[in-house]
Amino acid sequence: MQREDDREETVRGRLAVYRRQTAPLVDFYGKLAARSALAYRSVDGMGGVAEIRDEVLAALGA
Repeated sequence: MQREDDREETVRGRLAVYRRQTAPLVDFYGKLAARSALAYRSVDGMGGVAEIRDEVLAALGA
């Protein structure tokens, strides 16, 4: 049995939405941070919950 959200066309659709809507924002804020006082940090998001939490907290300076 395969879940609807595990199908190839679903994943391809999600990736297309990411490229169209999210990737431009990542580029925009990265460039804005490079020329201003805006703080911009990137967190990989791959790994265990505790590992990602620690990475987010470190990026926030907490």
